[in-house]
Amino acid sequence: MTQLLFSVILAFVVAIGLSVVIVGSGARRRQITVRTAVIPAAIAFVLVFAIMALMNSYTVVEAGNVAVVKRLGRVITVFEPGLHWKLPFIDNTVVYRTQEIVYETSDNPDASKADYTDFEVDTATSDGQQITARYTVRFRIKPQEAANIVNNLGIEEEVVEKVVKQNSRVWVRNLLRNYEASQLYSGDIRAAQDNITDQLRADFEQEGLELIFFGLRQIGFTEAYKQAVENKQIEAENIITKQNLARQAEFEKKRIITEAEAEAERQRLERIGVAQGEAESIKLHAEAQAKATLLKAEAQAKANRLIAESLTPEVISWQAVENWSGQYPTVLGTGGQYILPGDLFNTPASP
Repeated sequence: MTQLLFSVILAFVVAIGLSVVIVGSGARRRQITVRTAVIPAAIAFVLVFAIMALMNSYTVVEAGNVAVVKRLGRVITVFEPGLHWKLPFIDNTVVYRTQEIVYETSDNPDASKADYTDFEVDTATSDGQQITARYTVRFRIKPQEAANIVNNLGIEEEVVEKVVKQNSRVWVRNLLRNYEASQLYSGDIRAAQDNITDQLRADFEQEGLELIFFGLRQIGFTEAYKQAVENKQIEAENIITKQNLARQAEFEKKRIITEAEAEAERQRLERIGVAQGEAESIKLHAEAQAKATLLKAEAQAKANRLIAESLTPEVISWQAVENWSGQYPTVLGTGGQYILPGDLFNTPASP
C-alpha cells in the first residue's frame, strides 16, 4: 500500500506540474481553456501511474534468498530465486537469506566481520568464579519455513534478535554455571560446548532455523584467578621437580650399587678363571711330563729289547775280539784246573 500511495502522489505531482506548464504557456498566448489544462495533466497522471505499476509488477529474487509474498497482509506464496510476477501495489515481499548467517560475541564488536555482532556474555562458574564467554553461532533460515517465520518472528533482523541472540546468550550464561572454573580454565570446554549446542539446535528447529555451528572461542577469567592458578601451577611444578630429583638420586644410588656389584662379580669371575687356568695348566704340564716319561720308557724298553735280540754268540765273540787288548787273562777253573788263554779260541772236539 505504501508503494501504491507513493505512485499516486508521484503521478499527481507530475500531472500538476504539467498543468502549470501548460497554463503558463497558454497565458502568454491568452488561449487558456479547461481542456487544455486538464487533459494533458490526466494523461501524464495515467502514464506515470502505469509506469510505476509496471515497475512494481515483478520482483527478482537473488540466489541464496527466498521471498515470502504477502497480499494485503496475508501470506500467499514463497518465491524461489529468479524472476517472478505479482500484483502491483498489492503483493509485497519479505526477503530472507538462506545462506549461512553469523552471529558473534566479542569484547570489541566493531572489529568483528560477522553479520551480527554483540558483546561477550558474563556469567559465573559453579564455584563462584566470574567469567566471560565469547562465542560464534552459524545458522541459516530454512527456505521451506520462511512463511512460518514471517508469521511468527518477522524479518531477518527480528529472527536474529528474538531467537539467535536471546537463546544463545541465555543458554551460555546458564549452562556454564554447571562447570567449575578449573574445568573451563584448562581448555577442556568440549563438554560445555556440546551441551550448549544441543540446546540451541532444539530451539532453532522449533523456530524454522538450522544450527550449523556453535563454538566457544574463549573463556575469560579475572586477573586474580589467573594469578592464583599460575601460583598453584608453579607450586605443583616445584613439587614435581623435587620428586624427579628424588627419583634421579634413587636411580643414581641403584646405579652405583649395581656397578659395584657388577665389578665384584667380575673380579670374582676373574679369580675363578685364573685359578681354573692355573689348575688346568698344571694338569696339562703333568700330563705332558707323564706322557714324555712314558714315551721315554717305551723307547728305552724297545731299545733294550732290540739290544737283547741282537746279542747272538757270533756278535758277542766279534765284540770280544774287537775289544781285546792283546793280553791273555789267567783263568782259574774249579778243581785245580787252569784254562789257558789259547784255549779260549779252541773249538771243543766233537765227542
